[in-house]
Amino acid sequence: MTFTELKNNISLLYRDFFEDMKIDSKTGIVMGTNLRFTGFPYIGSNYATAPIKLLFVPLDTGKDECFKNNTYHSFKDREDIFPTGMLDFNPHIAGMYATALYILREKMGYEAAWDILWSYRNYTTAKAIKMCADSLPQDLMSYIAYENRFRFVTVGRGFDEEGNEIRERGGNKDRRWINPQRESEMLLSEIDAFSPDIIVFQGKDGLWNCNINKLKNKYKVVVAYHPSCWQRKADRLQYVVEHIGSQL
Repeated sequence: MTFTELKNNISLLYRDFFEDMKIDSKTGIVMGTNLRFTGFPYIGSNYATAPIKLLFVPLDTGKDECFKNNTYHSFKDREDIFPTGMLDFNPHIAGMYATALYILREKMGYEAAWDILWSYRNYTTAKAIKMCADSLPQDLMSYIAYENRFRFVTVGRGFDEEGNEIRERGGNKDRRWINPQRESEMLLSEIDAFSPDIIVFQGKDGLWNCNINKLKNKYKVVVAYHPSCWQRKADRLQYVVEHIGSQL
């Protein structure tokens, strides 16, 4: 399957999802609520032909990222979030990058790059990547895909009344279902469309454990803490090797 075919298949799933969930196609706002659909998934341009198809499934966005334009992320918006040569990541994306490098290192000839990154393991993953960015593969993120488990965000979350960004917005406010059955069906259908070799769930959610167990019958599934969870040392390279690696 090509990148275009995959995107078209997923687009058809979202067409029905928008109709069933009564999502405004322009604003992404769910009728009768103050919740906005956050956007389409990220599909790396090389995901469809990757030697190992690696799908990340984090929890939620945590911010109404398109609030100022009163809309949601298009496929094109998602495609542009990882420009080649920009490896200055936040803790979440850094954890995703390091996990991808570790899993793909043998199939894609990245053993030397991983060894270089591993030599900076005394730092947080985000800082380690930044410190040796010139020695790491610049297009690695084009070989992965990701989609959030929770697809909606409170309108305006992350901004004050004047539209200025609020830096502190922690918590699980938007980790809830509007229509649990339909949203679960959508995510399961989307995962099947991606047809991944490995799924990495980032962040634990007891409500979805039964679905994760079902997926284990079809795919290799890894369940990990969110990469920003410093309390569990999930923001370190050692966590990638010891916890994620042990589930492969």
